[in-house]
Amino acid sequence: MRNKRSVSRLKPADPNMTPMIDVVFLLISFFTLVMNFSQAEQNEEVTLPKSELAQPPDAAPPEMITLQVLADHTIILGNRKCGIENDDLRSTSLSAAIHDELDVLHTLRRVEPRDVAIVVRGDASVDVGFVQKTISVCQDRGADNFILRARQVRE
Repeated sequence: MRNKRSVSRLKPADPNMTPMIDVVFLLISFFTLVMNFSQAEQNEEVTLPKSELAQPPDAAPPEMITLQVLADHTIILGNRKCGIENDDLRSTSLSAAIHDELDVLHTLRRVEPRDVAIVVRGDASVDVGFVQKTISVCQDRGADNFILRARQVRE
C-alpha cells in the first residue's frame, strides 16, 4: 500500500531577475525620453511679467525656438548670447542666430520658418520696444508665429 501522506520535496523557486531588470531599464529609458523638458527652456535670470490674461498653453507647438530676453538687452538663444546688432560684448547677432536655427530645422526636419513658433520670454523690466525689435528681427528671417510668456496672476 501506498502512503497517502507522501510529501514531495520541491526545490525552492529562484526566479531569473535578468528580464525584470531589463524591463525596468527600458521603462526608465522610455520615461526619460518622453519627459517634459519645458523647465529646461527657462532661464533663472528672466523674471516674467505678471498678466491677468496669461493662460497656460493647451499643448506645446510641434516646433519652437525659445528666446530669453534679459534685463540688460541680452538675448539668449539656446546657449548663445546674442544682441540685436553685433557688438564687442555679445558673441553673435540675433539675426544670424535665428537664421542658423531656422536653417537647421528646415534642413533636418523640413520645417518652414513660418511653421516654427518663436517663444519670447522677456524679463519684466525690459521695455516693450526692445521686445518688439526682437520680434521684428525674427520676422525679417521669415518667422511669423510668436508666443509671449507671462506669469499668470492668481486670484
